[in-house]
Amino acid sequence: MPSGLGASRARRRTSRKCPSPPTPPTPSPRSNSWRSHPRVDPARIAIMGFSRGGITTWRTAVERIAAAQKLPDNLRFAAHVPMYSGGCVGAFRLMVKPGVFTTKAPMLWVHGDADDYTTIGACRDYADRIGKAGTPVEFVTLEGAMHKFDQDDTRRLNVRGAQRTLETCPLELDIDTLATYDRNTGQRVSGEALQALTRQSCSAIGAHVQGDRAARDKAAQAILAFFRKTLGSR
Repeated sequence: MPSGLGASRARRRTSRKCPSPPTPPTPSPRSNSWRSHPRVDPARIAIMGFSRGGITTWRTAVERIAAAQKLPDNLRFAAHVPMYSGGCVGAFRLMVKPGVFTTKAPMLWVHGDADDYTTIGACRDYADRIGKAGTPVEFVTLEGAMHKFDQDDTRRLNVRGAQRTLETCPLELDIDTLATYDRNTGQRVSGEALQALTRQSCSAIGAHVQGDRAARDKAAQAILAFFRKTLGSR
């Protein structure tokens, strides 16, 4: 991406090292080097993340998380671009209701419809719910693209030990109470019941990754168009 876009990427290399249970760290546009750079407008900094970095990307749009950073002048990211994001189901998924997500900064979700690591259906549903709650949301579907479609290696690789969350997992977290709920029943779950539900309905092993240059090019075009529209970038 051109440097003038001021887009911060939550790097895949970093996010892969993060073990499954902890919540990904939350970056912020507070860096003095960014804010003081003559080519950077602090009000026009976007964030983009991939896979688990995608979780970080959409979570920075959560008002409670952003407010906890205590940034000067109520500084926020101006746009959010989760790429084949995780966290659309399971323990990382936050309950969507008015006031949870910002209604000011737009989101662009980019996902391949052949992704069996973080499935598109869950993220499309989640993005739709966030949009209906008031956040400007766009969703780009890349036909035939798998997880990590942006990598150079176009071989289909079987990641046998990959830990993934099933699309049917009903868990979500209420960020106001930090309680976990079964969104199918509306019932709060905890303790042994939560562990059992996680084992039976949420956890799976094994997925595939494959680079796709055509999908990568299509994603890049969509992202640049999104930044031109939302940030006024060239």
